[in-house]
Amino acid sequence: MSLDRFRDERGFLSRAGEVAERIRSLMDEGGKFLVICHVDADGLSSGAIVSAMLLRENARFVTRAVGEFEDALRYLADLPASYIPILVDMGSGYLNELSKLSLSRPIIILDHHEPIGSAPASVIQLNPHFYGINGSEEVSGAGVAYFVAKALNEENILLSPVAVTGALGDLQDRSDGRSLHGFNEKIVEDAVKAGLLRVEEDLLFYGRSSKPIHVAMASTMNPFIVGISGNEANAYSLLTEIGIRVRDDDRWRVLSELSEDEKRQLYNGILKYLASLGLPPSMARELIGKVYELTMEEPWTYLRDAREFASLLNACGKTGNEWLGISIAMGGRGALLEEAQRVLEDYRRRLAEAVEYAMRDECRQELKNLLVIDGGGVIDDRLISSVASMLSSMGVQGDKRILVALAQSEDSIKVSARSSRKLVEMGLNLGKLLAEVAELVGGRGGGHDVAAGASIPKTRKALFLLELDRAVEEKLSGAR
Repeated sequence: MSLDRFRDERGFLSRAGEVAERIRSLMDEGGKFLVICHVDADGLSSGAIVSAMLLRENARFVTRAVGEFEDALRYLADLPASYIPILVDMGSGYLNELSKLSLSRPIIILDHHEPIGSAPASVIQLNPHFYGINGSEEVSGAGVAYFVAKALNEENILLSPVAVTGALGDLQDRSDGRSLHGFNEKIVEDAVKAGLLRVEEDLLFYGRSSKPIHVAMASTMNPFIVGISGNEANAYSLLTEIGIRVRDDDRWRVLSELSEDEKRQLYNGILKYLASLGLPPSMARELIGKVYELTMEEPWTYLRDAREFASLLNACGKTGNEWLGISIAMGGRGALLEEAQRVLEDYRRRLAEAVEYAMRDECRQELKNLLVIDGGGVIDDRLISSVASMLSSMGVQGDKRILVALAQSEDSIKVSARSSRKLVEMGLNLGKLLAEVAELVGGRGGGHDVAAGASIPKTRKALFLLELDRAVEEKLSGAR
């Protein structure tokens, strides 16, 4: 289905209303729900939105976060007959798998990944791709969940900041000058009108109005700046070298206090720093864009900046603390937030170490159409998707190759791949390619056109890479 042929925004919103009404009728019938979401920032945001939606209606539900779709299938296979599953930020890419389940009850899917396969009759699905809306750029899984929640109860507009956070966690600000666009803009408008969000253009360092400048720089993971992200000492040294005054007497200065001249000085200093590492200047452009501030959050917390909120959720999901992330996204604060902030600090350190390891020459393998970064057993497989995103934001693969990052888990190899927008415009769909090649070697994969993942048997790594390289060449040969 081509997204260029049509666009039916009213149809998407109408379908969101239909799905909400079906959920309402299931609640009225006394149904209980099992919410299954993915463990990344968008997944946890999605799970939190649907959980908060059900909680507002006093519905009975259980929420589970999973890293692999196989785990979701296991939950579905063992699900008591009285529970109705709601899959959020997952499901559409595995419709054939769902059709093999002998479930008589309805299965609700709220997803933004491109659908693959045919949905069984029991599936109630909302997916933007059916309406000509690109789910990889214009609306995240959290956004899809939000439109259903809003249709069910207007009070769920209070969840709009969580949907914005999910979209930023899914890096949907990357293709339009570091700002959200498409259907995401509708969610931003809801949040701004409700007084829950403030949007302005600035440098995108986390905590720009509350943290010392060097701490804000070290806290920023999107984009990831090698040697600076996760390292306050290096950030302080760079500021000193650039000539930015970091203190006023005994008080630390914050980014929002810098003059426009000082901000230009800082930007140019970062450009020179990146050049000294052999990194492209385009990376620095990732530091300028729209800042999304959650106005109801305390300025000193990691939740005030929606991008940092997304980093916190990602940290929880990638370290086995999914419940903590969902709790925070549903409004949990106090001791929960203190624990989540500790998790984020440790995650930043580990991610910085993983990215720096991934940039070593011994981790790098070049094929005709692929740049392979093999983390082996050194990089935690739960971090490999974040590592791939960080490396891609640096442009290490250029615009003619696919970035493929690998890490070993106990019983398989985790794959996370990223494509340039240029290759997608030439006809490449990374999610479909990874699904096809992973299945060929006995694994499972899927995702978006520009970002996708897979899990493959350990013994099939070489075959997988060769087949993926061949498949990319075959797909692009006519377009080059």
